[in-house]
Amino acid sequence: MAESKTQQRGLGKELREALASFWDGSVRWDAPMAEYCTLRAGGRAAAMVVVDDQAGLSRLIKWLTAQDIRRRVIGRGSNILVSSRGFDGVVIVLGRGFCEIKPEQALTGEAEKYLVRAGAGCSAAGFLGWCVRQGLTGLEFMAGIPGSVGGAVCMNAGAWGKETGQVVETVCLVDRRGGYHELGEDTVVFAYRSMQFKKPEYEQSIVTGAVFRLRPGNQRQIIETCRRHVAARKEKQPAGAASAGSFFKNPPGDSAGRLIEAAGLKGLRRGEAMVSEKHANFIVNMGNATADDIMALAREVQSRVFEQSGIHLEPEVHLL
Repeated sequence: MAESKTQQRGLGKELREALASFWDGSVRWDAPMAEYCTLRAGGRAAAMVVVDDQAGLSRLIKWLTAQDIRRRVIGRGSNILVSSRGFDGVVIVLGRGFCEIKPEQALTGEAEKYLVRAGAGCSAAGFLGWCVRQGLTGLEFMAGIPGSVGGAVCMNAGAWGKETGQVVETVCLVDRRGGYHELGEDTVVFAYRSMQFKKPEYEQSIVTGAVFRLRPGNQRQIIETCRRHVAARKEKQPAGAASAGSFFKNPPGDSAGRLIEAAGLKGLRRGEAMVSEKHANFIVNMGNATADDIMALAREVQSRVFEQSGIHLEPEVHLL
């Protein structure tokens, strides 16, 4: 769930054959990324590989690095868009071995805090549901946020004044050479919708999970808080049409949605892509939008907001 910034080699015929010989697990060739993206649009990836355990991931990453092949890990596809030209590299999906939730200590109700390990492949909703059942508080802000645990960590997902990084004790990852590490705040830095490393050797790493710092709470209150957050999202955000959630990051001290609405862009369309009438920071697929439609609309929004306000909106969605 962190993308390589320097690996640029495409997956030509020779490398496809090499990958087929090397990898004995699941591979989907020419994978249609619209099927794996909540915007329901996008080109094809040259190959999609499902990895089910830590050893397999380390082995694969080490090989891809040695071959200088482009790679990208995806979670639930809620924050990505592959261009219509496609992604000429390997898309990695973290399988069942990365979906475990495991307390680091017995949940007795006596401790002031609990450390809980969750795999990057877990859905954010599934992890929150587990915490609710255990009576653990700290993640209520995630209610209604789509995506995976790994995506939430990498993007420092947040809402209602809270962010994922505030409750992360340790980040688990595989570096570009296949080495496994567990890093704390001395190495990991969380910022608005991002996670960074203080040491360059960890750049291009893949997050495989995290240890979260949670607290025992009143289960009824936790449930009520989650319900309020979900209800507020349903009231403000479009339902039914495919989207990636908030498309642009909020600039400091302002709201992307407010800026887009002030520029009179609600309802603006490019092909089948439209700026939502309900929430201006949502770009929705009205049925058959292409990635080109969505990206053209996003660029138009950026241009017109800049003309009016002098503020350049930065996409929150990762464009591949």
